[in-house]
Amino acid sequence: MLEAQVGNGTGHRIDIEMGATVIEVKKDISRPKARNEAVVQLTKYVRARTEQRERRHVGILTDGADWRAYTLVRDELNEVNRFDVRERNVKALDLVRWLEGVLATSEGAAPTPDAIATRLGADSVAHSIDKTILTALYEENKNQPTVQLKRDLWARLLRSALGAQFENSDDLFIEHTLLVNTASIIAHAVMGIDVKDTAPASLVYGQLFAQARISGVVESDFFGWPLETEGGEGFVQDLARRLAGFDWSRVEHDVLKVLYESVISTETRKKQGEYYTPDWLAEATVIEAVPDPLNQRIMDPSCGSGTFLFHGVRRYLTAAKDAGLPLREALDSLHDHVAGIDLDSSVA
Repeated sequence: MLEAQVGNGTGHRIDIEMGATVIEVKKDISRPKARNEAVVQLTKYVRARTEQRERRHVGILTDGADWRAYTLVRDELNEVNRFDVRERNVKALDLVRWLEGVLATSEGAAPTPDAIATRLGADSVAHSIDKTILTALYEENKNQPTVQLKRDLWARLLRSALGAQFENSDDLFIEHTLLVNTASIIAHAVMGIDVKDTAPASLVYGQLFAQARISGVVESDFFGWPLETEGGEGFVQDLARRLAGFDWSRVEHDVLKVLYESVISTETRKKQGEYYTPDWLAEATVIEAVPDPLNQRIMDPSCGSGTFLFHGVRRYLTAAKDAGLPLREALDSLHDHVAGIDLDSSVA
């Protein structure tokens, strides 16, 4: 929408508005004074839309070459990501992808490794926005007893297993929280559940799975703490809307592994002894080791993101279908045939 009325009685108009994104266009934002004045104006628009629609809105400031993304933190607009088309080797498609990370308007995107890393990985604007919001929620609530307890229990678990290799940092706890909540929402989406219209508590705690008598998929753990904070439900809802842009029925890879590797640094993963098997090797290993999936069991005692489990489940369900087993019966028996455990529940 172009020149949208703000509606707060000032007569001001938003240059461009798309979904939950407000875009302010200026002739030149290279000079700090002009940019700061534009940010003040953009802040008013984002605040107004957030209050009017009771949903988090983000802002973009641009002069056509310099694109900057902002989100509200404690009622102040914070810059979280930037894209400059004048940088070397930048392609037009790169700007389109950057904008999509802010606008979150795509539908039916295939969840390929490249798409996951580009749209949700550590360098994406979507990750910058989500982590900024989650960090603010944590900082405002870290002294709350239940939040503090979950943070301490998480640290004790990893310290007991990793010893001196474990670096106890708030940043890692926040990254794990974002990853686990993302994984929980993806688990629902893969099952065909409309995550945009599902209550945040159901997405985080797996209530729908419990009602369907499916265990071990999404359960309450250390990382449900955002729902105990003011603004936590909105955070989960916005995350769900973003993830709903993918067609999760088209999953062909271990997407959690791709997401984890794109967010957690190589150095941190090395210290924690986390090494991931390529999908092609995991698939070949399962085919070789499990020639009779209906009468054999797969157990991975250090499953990580579940690459071997992913291919084990696919192999078992394919064999069950070929044998004429009803889907309900196959799913009820699945946990007797494929199982895995892992220290780090953020990727298991």
